[in-house]
Amino acid sequence: KVPLVVHFHNVAKDRWVQMEKQNKPIAPISRYLVWPLTIFSDEHAVKAAAACIFVSEGNLKKAIEYYGADKRRCFFVESGVNPALFKTVGYEEVEKSRRDLGFDMDDKIILNHGIMSERKNIHILVEALKFLPRNYKLLLVGSGDIGYAGKINEMIATSGLSSRVIKVGYTPYPQTPIAYQVSDIFVLPSSWEGMPKVVMQGLSCGVPCLVSGFKLSEEIKGLYYLENLDPKYIAECIQNIVESGKVFVDTVKVAEKYSWDEKARELEK
Repeated sequence: KVPLVVHFHNVAKDRWVQMEKQNKPIAPISRYLVWPLTIFSDEHAVKAAAACIFVSEGNLKKAIEYYGADKRRCFFVESGVNPALFKTVGYEEVEKSRRDLGFDMDDKIILNHGIMSERKNIHILVEALKFLPRNYKLLLVGSGDIGYAGKINEMIATSGLSSRVIKVGYTPYPQTPIAYQVSDIFVLPSSWEGMPKVVMQGLSCGVPCLVSGFKLSEEIKGLYYLENLDPKYIAECIQNIVESGKVFVDTVKVAEKYSWDEKARELEK
C-alpha cells in the first residue's frame, strides 16, 4: 500500500547498447554480472513503481522502449544542485585554495570531476592537453575503474604530461566545491550522460562548462556543448572560452531553476 517511487539516473540497457555501438571495451564484471543484474532491477522497478522519475527525456523514452515502462507513470525531473554549498568565492579564497593544491594564479585549470570510466573519455581530455600552452593544467577529481585509470596513468607518463595533470581521489562532499572554485573551466567530454549533477555544480560555482553526451532543457549562459570529440577541437574550444575574458555564467538562473528546493517542489507535484 506504500507508493514506490523509483529514480533513474540512466537506463542500463541503453548504456550497454551505446557501449557496443561505439565499440568501447566493457569490463567482464560489467558484462556478465553488474549490468545484467542492473537491467533485471530496472525491468522490475518500472513494473512495481507507482512513479518513475527520469533525469532526462531521452532516458524516459529509452525506458519505455527497452523495458516497456508505462508512460503514464513516467516523469521527467532534471538533477538539481545545492547553491548554498556550490557558490562563487572571492579572489583571496581562490588564491589560497590554488596554492594549497599546488597551482599558480597564472595557471589555467581545466577540471573534470566524477568517476573515471571509458564513456567519460578522460583519455581524450588528456590528449587535448597536448594542444594547449604549458600553463594549462588538468585537474582530475574522483576515483574510477582500475583498468581505465591505469590506461590514463600510462598515457600521462608517455606523453610527458605528469607535471600538468593533478589527480585527486575521492573528495568528501563538503569539500567538493573547492575544485570548481579554483578552476577556469569544467570539461566533460562524455559519449553519453543522463543529466550529470557535476555540470550543475560547476555552473552554480560560476565556472563555464564545456560538455557532451546530453543537453539541458533550459539554455544557460556559460554552458557550451561540444560538436565532436576530436582532441584538437576540444583544445581549441577550451582556449577560446578561457581566453575570451571573463565568461558570464548565469548562476542566478541555475539557483532559480535547478536548486534542490525547486527540484523538491517538482517532485512533490
